[in-house]
Amino acid sequence: MNPRSIALKILEEAVVHSFISKDLWKLTDPLDKMDRDFVRKIVYGTLRFLFAIDREVDRFLKEPRKTPRNVRNVLRLGVYEIMDTHTPAYAVVNEYTEITPKKLKGLVNAVLRKISTSTDKIELSHSLPNWLYTMLTKDLGKDMSTFLDKSKGHELSLRAVKIERNELLDELSSFVECYPMNYSPWGVLCKNGADLENYSFKSGDFTFQDESSQLVGISVSPKPGEKILDACGGVGTKTSHIVQIERNARVFYNDVNRAKILVAKSNFQRLALFPEKMMSFDVLKYDTEKLDAKFDKVLIDAPCTALGTLGKHPDLLLRINKKDVEKKAELQLQMLEKSWNVIKPHGELIYSVCTVTKAETDDVIFDFLSRHEDAVAIDPFDEKFPFTFNGLGVQLLRYMEGFYISKIKRL
Repeated sequence: MNPRSIALKILEEAVVHSFISKDLWKLTDPLDKMDRDFVRKIVYGTLRFLFAIDREVDRFLKEPRKTPRNVRNVLRLGVYEIMDTHTPAYAVVNEYTEITPKKLKGLVNAVLRKISTSTDKIELSHSLPNWLYTMLTKDLGKDMSTFLDKSKGHELSLRAVKIERNELLDELSSFVECYPMNYSPWGVLCKNGADLENYSFKSGDFTFQDESSQLVGISVSPKPGEKILDACGGVGTKTSHIVQIERNARVFYNDVNRAKILVAKSNFQRLALFPEKMMSFDVLKYDTEKLDAKFDKVLIDAPCTALGTLGKHPDLLLRINKKDVEKKAELQLQMLEKSWNVIKPHGELIYSVCTVTKAETDDVIFDFLSRHEDAVAIDPFDEKFPFTFNGLGVQLLRYMEGFYISKIKRL
């Protein structure tokens, strides 16, 4: 099977639905590992630089808006491969001309040939929507270049569970280059990715989790006997980590999404890390009677724009808009307000989001603190790491993925 034809099918579906589902990658199953990796590279790369690529393609089209969608997607893949891979340009032109519908082969051939001779003038640059580039440039300042660099790609991140990290490193070293994370004592990074789903993943030796996500569990810092609620537990990754850190903590999992709850149950069983109780209620409608008591700690891993994960989820640029930032920030503040009601005196509220906008990070915490005289933000890591705590929270972008963590203590 032609890997570029499969890449085209995946890209077309991603553009139509503004999302790459896990099932889409099953189209690559008949390919060998090298071709599977190639398809992932050009699809993810094309999506990541889609806005810049479209600007370049439009320069060589007489009527850009009338270009058939399937042809535009062929051109998008071709431009990315010309610009960001080691494949000779003439070969790229020939390959994409071959998979183009007969009536439009001449157009694709001509456009890609022109682009291939203009590569020194083409700048993929930031490739963000203009509104987002403007917002992040203002929010991040000198860290904007770091964000852009890290959003180009993402290494595979693991958390050792049933075996020690050194054992996991030894097991993986025979077929993938990997090394320990800098700050998480359980974390392993694998270069260039690897197909590990059918490896010791199923036995629970490890699970997939970014270092920034692992630092959320570290910031929760569970102690024996503490009653801890993971209020937006999702697929249970952070819940299981909190249990792993302190088996004698009383950890409660909660989520309203049935599909995620089912995945969480499967993950708890695979890892043999079980919360004391699994619940399903809307965080915005806390029922204190059902909760039966207040908590020592509540983790709000809130829904967000997820821009810190752009390196591994470039498809999010297809669906994010300016209003999303404002809506997410409003929702996040509401979640913090509701959660505050179920925290014991001297208890802690931990807030985390995998994004970098000021509106969803410092601004949310500032707004919350301004409403509560009995609340104070403290260093989420108790000065154990060299992260910059600005009095509201910690943005981890300079050290790993773009991820924000704040810890608020009830006085």
